[in-house]
Amino acid sequence: MRNWVLLFLASLLSISGGAQKTTQSLLWEISGNGLKSPSYLFGTSHIICASDFNFTPVLAEKIKSSKKLFLEIDLSKPNMQQEMLQMMQLEGTTLDKLLGSDFETINTHFQKITGASLKLFNQFKPFIGVSMLTLKTVACNTLIQPETVFMKSAEEAGIAVGGLETVSDQVAAINSQPLSDQITEFKKMVTNFDSVKLQMNELIKVYKLNDVERICQFMQDQRMTEAFEQTMLIKRNKNWIPSIINSIQIQPTFFAVGAAHLGGKEGVIDLLKEKGYQLTPVKY
Repeated sequence: MRNWVLLFLASLLSISGGAQKTTQSLLWEISGNGLKSPSYLFGTSHIICASDFNFTPVLAEKIKSSKKLFLEIDLSKPNMQQEMLQMMQLEGTTLDKLLGSDFETINTHFQKITGASLKLFNQFKPFIGVSMLTLKTVACNTLIQPETVFMKSAEEAGIAVGGLETVSDQVAAINSQPLSDQITEFKKMVTNFDSVKLQMNELIKVYKLNDVERICQFMQDQRMTEAFEQTMLIKRNKNWIPSIINSIQIQPTFFAVGAAHLGGKEGVIDLLKEKGYQLTPVKY
């Protein structure tokens, strides 16, 4: 399995809970540099077992003490999913044509794993299939999307929700991987699904440490290509910084982004430190 699939999995799962040291946290306070009130940065997940996600009183308090909640994209926007699906449609070809003679075999495996036929997604790029497979890598019966928990908390407190990037921005990052490579890795993910699940278990073990630098090191150990790391992580991190700074200078803000974006020399934490802000881990 190559790096784009693994990074996709990593960006989808971060586990909160378990023992925490003050130097290990997915929740960070942003202060200093003239800020009147602190803001907060959290390494979130897009899917997680309900039993593994603990929306602690500390998280609730930090959101409700903020004036705005920022996610990677604004999930509160109506028709957001339809917009993404439209952008993921293939042009001038279909999935069965791209898979060629392997289509029936891949479809059989895919249907066994997900319960759905690939023929239903024949007009879409492999990302849709990868998303469905990813849901099946998490070994539990009840999955939740923590962003919806954050949004509910914000809405109850009358706090606005925004996005650090648009759906179009996120799709462009995903589609930076050549379509031929996406097809190749999609086939590997389907045919080696047991191995993918084992890798997810390893990811969960790392995330349970609640240590952004260990997460970053884990990703580095997967030997991401420089071009892929630049597009999927570093470029997006840097693109977010002006919006983050603009908001925290105006009002206390809570940011929730995939945990893979936080650590490393070009992660959001260090990028904000370079701008003169203090980043402090918070127990939650």
